[in-house]
Amino acid sequence: MKKLNLKSVLFAAIAMSLSSLTFGQHDHNMMNMNHNGGNVTQQKEMAVMLNNANLNKAYMHYSMIKEALFKDDIKKVQMASKMLIGILKTYGKAPEASVIAANLSKAKNIEEQRKLFAALTVAFEPLIKDHVSKGTIYKNFCPMANGEGAYWFSNSEQIVNPYFSGNMTTCGSVKQTYKSM
Repeated sequence: MKKLNLKSVLFAAIAMSLSSLTFGQHDHNMMNMNHNGGNVTQQKEMAVMLNNANLNKAYMHYSMIKEALFKDDIKKVQMASKMLIGILKTYGKAPEASVIAANLSKAKNIEEQRKLFAALTVAFEPLIKDHVSKGTIYKNFCPMANGEGAYWFSNSEQIVNPYFSGNMTTCGSVKQTYKSM
């Protein structure tokens, strides 16, 4: 029983520290691949705030999933999805996103995770659409993702495609923006 409690406490501590690091008051940098010979460059990504603390945390976990998909990291996708489930349960107003996050946390290959991420993005849109209180969220689209096209959200105009790693990282375009009112 003590091991389970220790794991729960450790898991909660990690989640809270990641939340404060990612969605603090300061801008943060994100690593990104560019077309100039695959060199890594720094990209300034603006902090985004939503008008509800649980939505902020949920969007942070969504962003962690997106980054893990970009890096083809199946385990991190699963971990961030589990964290998202807990936040969505606390928020209590996102049953569809919760179900998709649960499926995403169990998915064992990157292709399945990317298809579920596309569905998660659709379910996430009503959660962020009219709830941005600071910054801008960009709704991006790649027509080749998952064979039929797919959307994702980002804090930057620069395309960092979570559906492709390697050569197709900048495939896509901004289709819509959500800003504070």
